Amino acid sequence: MAGEFCLAAASNAVGTMMVNYLVNPIKQSIRYSFRFHKVVQELHEQQKNLKREQTRVKEDVKEAELQIQTQVIEDYVDEWLTNAENALNDVQSLVHRVEENKRCFGLCPTWCWRYRLSKEIEKKIVYISKLVEDSHFKRIGHRAELPGLEFFTSEHIFASKSSTAAFNKIMEALKDDKVNMIGVWGMGGVGKTTLVKEVGKKTKELRCFHKVIEVVVSQTSIIENIQYKIADFLDLKFEKTTKEGKAEELWLRLKKEEKVLIILDDMWNEVQLNEIGLPLNENGNGCKIILTTRRMTVCESMECQVIVPVDVLDNDEAWTLFRMKAYLDERVSRDIIETAKEVAKECKGLPVAIVTLAKALKGTKTVKGWEVARKKLERSRLMEVGNIEEEEEKNAYLCVKMSYEYLKKETTKRCFLLCALYPEDHSIDVKHLVRYAWGLELFGKADSIEEVRIQVLEAIDYLKDSCLLLKDEDVERYDP
Repeated sequence: MAGEFCLAAASNAVGTMMVNYLVNPIKQSIRYSFRFHKVVQELHEQQKNLKREQTRVKEDVKEAELQIQTQVIEDYVDEWLTNAENALNDVQSLVHRVEENKRCFGLCPTWCWRYRLSKEIEKKIVYISKLVEDSHFKRIGHRAELPGLEFFTSEHIFASKSSTAAFNKIMEALKDDKVNMIGVWGMGGVGKTTLVKEVGKKTKELRCFHKVIEVVVSQTSIIENIQYKIADFLDLKFEKTTKEGKAEELWLRLKKEEKVLIILDDMWNEVQLNEIGLPLNENGNGCKIILTTRRMTVCESMECQVIVPVDVLDNDEAWTLFRMKAYLDERVSRDIIETAKEVAKECKGLPVAIVTLAKALKGTKTVKGWEVARKKLERSRLMEVGNIEEEEEKNAYLCVKMSYEYLKKETTKRCFLLCALYPEDHSIDVKHLVRYAWGLELFGKADSIEEVRIQVLEAIDYLKDSCLLLKDEDVERYDP
């Protein structure tokens, strides 16, 4: 019984092997040979399907690139498009081989050739079918993240290639014991102040310095004002009354401090550090200094060991920032997008111009409205204003001027003009604004000062939202 069972099993095994190794391959070869024309026809059908999906995916990619949220196309989409292109090229090659062999063999086809080509074509059909199946992506792209973006923590910062490179260069220079003076140079409105503030925040997070002191120098500041500002950071009460006496007290105090970073923002002219009382770092004590300026000559006269330029945004970065601030999402028509791009170009890559103008135009819903804005910018002529040396800076002033003109309420405009009367980089106390507005009757005759206060606060909120006012801790500050 056992012997019969073993014999039967052996017979079944041999039979199965013969089917697998002899019969099936022969059947497959015959199928490949006799179904050749159908296989070629199926290849053409799959070719059409793939071309259709390739066109659709390319259109989706174009649409995605217009949207602020999807500036970077996903790698798997690019990979699919590459594979699709290669597959279509392979199909062309196979079709060419079919035609060539038809001409060669005429009415006497070689079965061996048909078998090999049919087998190759069927593999390609399976591959193309899988490509077509995989062409429906859940997401085409994602919002662009520029290199070094992790360094920027503020929700208001826009990390361009230039600012990111500048940030990294400053951080590297701060690590170098031989570097005590770093100059950050660029035209007005390019983002120097924002950049060095982020450097200050990062050094505090990393505890690179015992103290980080930020002082706005500006065009009209005098030595004693700078001394008092630094003393406030150090909780130092001056005992001496002269400028020289204060400089000596600051010098002695800072020499005792370990690792102090002082940021001198918006310098217009050379300043003698010893007149202020700032000792440069020696043996771990004293100061490292970062200064920002619009003038390269200031960096040179201050003998900065490292000079870091900050450039305007490139075209793609400028459009990304403009679209984000103007709230131009995927629902906006292409006509508006194209016109808005022309408006954004007038800002010449200056972040301050882009942000203020985009905020002013964010409520514009029609193509005609955007056309009016574009023509208005093109026709604008700026009268000569002091300290505007670069063409790009003139564009920044034009954009701010237009943003002011787009303010809807007269009360908001009056509040802005009142803020503009303060000196550059001055912190404005809201209580003072309310008193001036009440006394000057800027908002008309009000029944009470509380009524004026409500209108002033409303105007301030709108100006902040329009990026014409910036928040400075607990008070409001005008930043032209």
